[in-house]
Amino acid sequence: MGYTIEKAKEENKQDIFRLLKQANMHYIPSEEMPSLTYENYFVAKNDDGNLVGFSGYKILSEHNAKTELMVVDNHARGQGIGYALQVRRMEDMLNKGIRMLTTNTDLPVSIHWYIKHFGYKKVGKLKKIHEFGDPDIDEWTTLQVDLLQWDEKRKRR
Repeated sequence: MGYTIEKAKEENKQDIFRLLKQANMHYIPSEEMPSLTYENYFVAKNDDGNLVGFSGYKILSEHNAKTELMVVDNHARGQGIGYALQVRRMEDMLNKGIRMLTTNTDLPVSIHWYIKHFGYKKVGKLKKIHEFGDPDIDEWTTLQVDLLQWDEKRKRR
């Protein structure tokens, strides 16, 4: 089954929260995640028009941004949707002049994925404020990537 990626719209909120619940990241607003900035969100829809993934980011300053969330529906994993969403948001940030991207994640498989496919480097750890994401992991691993270096590396492939 195929999919398309497009800018998120207000009417996508309910489906985004359905996916957030799958990943135990639906506690919004909370101290862990006060709000979502939907203006920099993308959604993936399957051929039937159902939302099967989303990703977003927040601009922190002229050259710095932070990923906010990314979830792919449990039934749609392994199709490259997460990879496509990540590339789309990285390209969007790069086009807006963002150079340094920070990501916090808790799952070891996600940490490895960001490092392997996008050139992130581990830069620190943050204690979780409350249960969010994997309840068995009590800290976030902070990763960073230079978007210009990422773009140059992928152009050489």
